[in-house]
Amino acid sequence: MTTKRLVLAVVAAFVLSQILAAVVHGFVLATDYAPFEGTLLRRADGAPPWQMLFLPIVHLVFVSAMVWIYAHVRLAGPPLRRGLTLGLVAWTIGQVPTWLLWYAQQPWPGTLVVKQLLLELIVSLALGITIALVAGASSAASERTVARV
Repeated sequence: MTTKRLVLAVVAAFVLSQILAAVVHGFVLATDYAPFEGTLLRRADGAPPWQMLFLPIVHLVFVSAMVWIYAHVRLAGPPLRRGLTLGLVAWTIGQVPTWLLWYAQQPWPGTLVVKQLLLELIVSLALGITIALVAGASSAASERTVARV
């Protein structure tokens, strides 16, 4: 797997993550978030605060970590299976703790957290598949790092 393919995988997954985040959190969950705007969530009206710059940074870090994992762990199977495995691993170590932590700290309804987790699972799987298809065959530093799911 070449550096060029890894960079392309980061770029492709980053663009997809930005689009899917807008769709999931800006449209699909918009009515669920509406009661919390201005209290738990920042207001949508007016100029966004400077903290909004962290959103693309978070997505870039997340997809970069996914690509790093993909490049360093040999995943078994064809690209679709490798991508789904990567997406599931990333969701488990990234999204699940994040949304459950928010649920523990904020008065989110349980139904909203379930929706967030399920939609983020779909997003993570899509990102994993994208990375597997763009990056190509996964390669590990050693044959001893084989993961089978």
